[in-house]
Amino acid sequence: MRHTLLYIALLITMPVYGQMSFQNDTIKISEVIISRKKINPDPAGYKKTTIDSVIMKNYSHGTIAEILSENSGIFIKSYGMGGTATPSLRGTGASNTQISWNGINIDHPMLGQSDLSLLPSGMVDDIQIYFGGASMALNSGGIGGIINLETKPVWKKETLITLNPGIGSFGRYTGLIAVKTGTINFQSVTKAFIQSSENNFRYLNTEISHIPVWETRKNSQVLQQGFIQELYYRKSKNVASARIWYQSAYRNLPSSMLTQQSGSNENQFDESIRVMLNYDINKERGNSFITGAWMMNRLNYTNRLASIDSRNLSDILTMKGGMDKRIGESTKLKVVLTEELNVIKSNNYDQNVTRNTTTLTASAEYKGADRFGATILVREILDKNKLLIPDFSAGAQIRIVDSKEYFLKANISRNSKIPTMNDMFWVPGGNPDLKNEYAFIYEFTYEMIQKISAPLTFSYDLSVFKNTIKDMIQWHPGEYSYWTADNIQNVNSMGLETSLSFNYTLNNVTSVLNVGYSFTKATNGSSKESIGDSAGKQLMYIPENQANASLRLSYMNYYTSWVSNMTGRRYITVDNFKYLQGYLINSITTGFKLKMERNLLDLNFNINNLFNINYQSIAYYPLPGRSYSIKILFQLVK
Repeated sequence: MRHTLLYIALLITMPVYGQMSFQNDTIKISEVIISRKKINPDPAGYKKTTIDSVIMKNYSHGTIAEILSENSGIFIKSYGMGGTATPSLRGTGASNTQISWNGINIDHPMLGQSDLSLLPSGMVDDIQIYFGGASMALNSGGIGGIINLETKPVWKKETLITLNPGIGSFGRYTGLIAVKTGTINFQSVTKAFIQSSENNFRYLNTEISHIPVWETRKNSQVLQQGFIQELYYRKSKNVASARIWYQSAYRNLPSSMLTQQSGSNENQFDESIRVMLNYDINKERGNSFITGAWMMNRLNYTNRLASIDSRNLSDILTMKGGMDKRIGESTKLKVVLTEELNVIKSNNYDQNVTRNTTTLTASAEYKGADRFGATILVREILDKNKLLIPDFSAGAQIRIVDSKEYFLKANISRNSKIPTMNDMFWVPGGNPDLKNEYAFIYEFTYEMIQKISAPLTFSYDLSVFKNTIKDMIQWHPGEYSYWTADNIQNVNSMGLETSLSFNYTLNNVTSVLNVGYSFTKATNGSSKESIGDSAGKQLMYIPENQANASLRLSYMNYYTSWVSNMTGRRYITVDNFKYLQGYLINSITTGFKLKMERNLLDLNFNINNLFNINYQSIAYYPLPGRSYSIKILFQLVK
């Protein structure tokens, strides 16, 4: 740790060229911009998408799980309202799809994943999705990809106060308060939220008897609350920031449809504190940064019927620093050093355990002003005082039509993932001798943006990918009466993703149509002798087909949106004999905005699962039928 801090200090003190500034003449003229057509600003050769800010506002009372499920190709495996929700991207599991906050990994070190139902979308400003090899630009281990949650300032001299209460079906009450204030050089952002729900919805139980029976969900209450405080200060182009994010959730966990519902036998308490300090130095020919983060996660699970009282506490200390330097107009070199220390206290381990991991990443990126761009990245990881086989990534892209936003992209990566703490130390079954998972990732993408006419813009993309994951960790029945973890599985995942969008704006009318589809074939690549009937079969809970579509219309102060989300068949046994039926869920939102000078009143009404579909994301855990919600947003600007 001491040596890492020294390396970071050396990195951020390396000389870079400052930007020269000149005093403007007293003669004022209209602004004139002279520029060349720049190549796509995303990582050269890789696929990255961002959730639109308009969509984010519509989900201010929802969770990250809800917004991704309905507006991306990411499959969300959910136990229902208030229950655990985890992502699956490109046929990988939840532990291969990382969640980060401003570039710092926030996955629980014991589980190696995040519960997206605990992350309110109203607390973040931006959601970026890095697919496949693009994730290596942020962190290691995101074989499927990385979902990055951004919080950032708006440099304005004003105070913006937002009150956003809501009420919905099944005893749901929500509230979000935000205060943003500051000047062009200092900003303070405060957000607080609370959510409570009974989740006492009716569902059709098709499992307990030959004749389906309507039942009411019991023991499914949830109370969630938290706040985030951010401070930003900039001098010249340098920015210092401090952030703290606290949240807690108390959840009663309902039983499956296979068992008789009873009283409160199972419950879970989650609590987290995330603190981040960051300093960015931005110069004409290069930038540098240093980030320090401390995160605490508490997870207590109780099952009185099974006499289980699980107490788990983890602390994560992360130091991350780096610099980039421009060479000429088109080439950029970048070096990033990351050190992460995990400390785990759990009554499910024999003793308190720690892990210290150091990562050094070097990359070079070339972006020509006209047609060609390329990236190469090499990463070395020091774990358990041993250097791992280096990971790498290389990508290239080309503009296929002069002065047009038509691109071909291709990349290849090797990305490795260190076993989770539970995989190694859980008692019984943990295996401290596990090898790292690693994957070779291949991707080819076509992207285009075309302005058809002054009011109409069309965009389209198509990606084809293949992932080959080796030494995948799997828990399986051992020689004794418990399960154990081993590197016994290889996985082959391949498929395609495509999306198109139409954006029409004329006078007071705006309409946006988005359509997306993904096909994923994720199969066991191990020999039949080692895995039996699962050889060559689709992995459990990985849908082959997913699609989503949304139509958003606005006229003057009125707006409405229709969102459809289709999830195909998911197998629930390794031999693919049993499966869950696919489903198509529709939701509609309508509302109006009333502007009063600089202030705003926004009232909207939402119907989710419009056609009252009976469906499950995880076998035997029902999801709610048709539900309603009303939200009021009031913004006061000073």
